[in-house]
Amino acid sequence: MQQIEWKDRFNIGVEIIDQAHHGLFSIVQKMMDLYVERHKDKFACVEGIKYFKAYALKHFAEEEAYMHQIGYPGYAAHKKIHDRMRYETLPELERLLYESDFSVEAVQRFIGVCTGWLTGHILVEDRAIVGGGSGELAPIQFDDEMSVIQAVIIAPLQEILGCPIQFTGQFSVRDMILHEQCYELIYSTREGKRLRIILVMGQQMLLHAAGLMFGIDFYEKSDIVGFALQEIAQNLIQRAAVSFGRQPDEFQLEKGCFLEHKEFLEQFKDRSPQYSLLFRVGQESFALCIDQMACPDAPASDAMEGERPLLPKQRS
Repeated sequence: MQQIEWKDRFNIGVEIIDQAHHGLFSIVQKMMDLYVERHKDKFACVEGIKYFKAYALKHFAEEEAYMHQIGYPGYAAHKKIHDRMRYETLPELERLLYESDFSVEAVQRFIGVCTGWLTGHILVEDRAIVGGGSGELAPIQFDDEMSVIQAVIIAPLQEILGCPIQFTGQFSVRDMILHEQCYELIYSTREGKRLRIILVMGQQMLLHAAGLMFGIDFYEKSDIVGFALQEIAQNLIQRAAVSFGRQPDEFQLEKGCFLEHKEFLEQFKDRSPQYSLLFRVGQESFALCIDQMACPDAPASDAMEGERPLLPKQRS
């Protein structure tokens, strides 16, 4: 049976917050056991989801009171992240659950999103409350590619995964990563601007990375892994937005899905992505392809016109 285990590195050292986080993980694990693993006891699953929501909302209020009490400078930005979970993410997950009559897929989505959100939020945002993370972003030299990559991608990923990551250079979409898995995320803004991010990673590394986040031994990719990746990516997008003087909720997820290799190549058959970055973790590599997209009815050259690009112009 898959077990979502609490890890000591999730502790931030504030008892009331750590206890709440541990409790939330325990609720998700019970739902995994009862409904995803054993496919039974729908009533217990329904009650578990209600309990998770109530517990999470109570925890947010307690955590915000603590931040206010200690005069945490990142309070306003942190509360916005809580509010997105309160008023957007959890209600949408609930809607999908009830519309599908609590299908296994909808429950997997709930578990993946909530666990991915908790992992990224605890290790990056919550640790920053006590000075253990990088909530206060280091100054970025916007004309320096490495400074931006370190601040926006490497530092938060290292906090989430708990292992060192090295940027090794440019990645070509024609390069091969052994047993690669491609996961595409497309974000959009209220103004209609769009951003595509594709993660390219070997299957064993993907499952290992998911295992580090969840405390689970994954043997094959699943919807839970995909939904968790969406939440980790959202955390990175929010930090990137803040780094570039934008609102953390400016980019909203439009869709996320695994791609076949042919589908991945099809995305860039006429041109390369604007940014193709290769990283190494231990003996394995993964890549990020980042593409600022135009509105569907606008020429490609107009995508983000007049704005600072997401990264400095990539060296050839």
